[in-house]
Order: sequence, then structure tokens, then C-alpha cells
Amino acid sequence: MAIITENRRDFLKKAIIAATALPLITSCRSDAIAQRSGNEVLDAIRKNARPRGAEAMGAIDFPDKVGPKFDLASEKDEGELMKISGTVYRPDGKTPAANTLIYLYHTDTEGYYGRSSNEHKHGRYRGWMLTNKEGRYAFVTIKPAPYPEQRWAAHIHMTVTTPTAREDWIDSILFEGDRLISSREREEAGRRGGFNPIVSLKKGDGGLYYATRDIQLMA
Repeated sequence: MAIITENRRDFLKKAIIAATALPLITSCRSDAIAQRSGNEVLDAIRKNARPRGAEAMGAIDFPDKVGPKFDLASEKDEGELMKISGTVYRPDGKTPAANTLIYLYHTDTEGYYGRSSNEHKHGRYRGWMLTNKEGRYAFVTIKPAPYPEQRWAAHIHMTVTTPTAREDWIDSILFEGDRLISSREREEAGRRGGFNPIVSLKKGDGGLYYATRDIQLMA
């Protein structure tokens, strides 16, 4: 069932716009800086992206204009709408890492990726972000569902690519309270990408959920 009814649609839309306009995440100026970060930076990132079709990778497909925020879904989509944001740090875990490309993708509300030959194998819920000078990023999407066989917890796949490091996967975002999260996933949380990838969603005004996923680049 959609989380948005007709009489709440406008209110939630305003909430999304306000959330994605937070100064710490982005601004018109920081967007422009990220999108015009220089051909050399973007070319280096593209060279470090895995070849098209590589398993679980997708940085190679990033658009010419890429900034610190990306909307994979809107109030028109079925499902629980949420905003996840965070900061990417260098391997020291303290210094913000600007110009880090994040690629992410996840299932729809029934646990599927691409459903037809005309759709990318990662499905419609995929996107790219380039961190700003503070290392910040944010995206709005719906909460994914577990695979239909209910063997794995709902998750969001993520890879990171920098001008000096090849694209590599990090721990998927998981959601606290999901009964399918295994003890092994909890034990290994943070080994690839630092910090805790098991996020707690908090509901804000208008029905939009929020969570933080900080990332530590690997050496």
C-alpha cells in the first residue's frame, strides 16, 4: 500500500523538497561545484569504474551531471519513502572524502530488481552521487523489500569509486528490526565501508523516514 494518500501528497512533497535542500547536504552552489568538478576528476573516476556488466557494479553508467544528492523515487512511488544521508571519510575515518562516486541499487516493494528485458538488471531503483567538498551525500528512495524467497534481509547495494581507487563494493545498507538480518551480518557489519551499515529509520513529518549511513573508504 502506498504510504501517501491524496490529501497528504502535497505536504509530503514539500517535506522532501525541504529535506533535500538542507545546507549541510547541498546547496545550489555545492551542486554546481559537484557537477562541474572538472573533467579530469570525472574521467579518472570513469577509468576506475569496473567494466559494464561486472557483477554488482554500476559506477561506469554515472551521468555527465552528477552531484551529492539523487532522487530514486518520489511521492508517487508505492512503498515507504525515505531519505538516507551521510558523510564519506578517507581511510583515517576522520577526513571527509570529496569527489567519491557512490553507486547504489535495490529491489522494489516486492523484492525484485529488473522485471523485463528492457530494464537494467539492477532494476529501476539505481542511482549515483558524487560527494561534495564536505564528503556529504544524500538520496531519497523507497524502502526495498527482501527477495521473494525471504532468505535475505532487505538491503541496498553500494559501491564506491574515487579518482585514485577502483570501484569496489561496501557493506549493503540493512534496516534495524528486519528479522532476516543474520548473526553473521551483525558480526561483520562495518568491515567493508566502516561504521554501522544497519541503519535505524526514524519517521519525520509527513511520513518521510530518515537514516544516516556514514562510510569509511578502504585503504
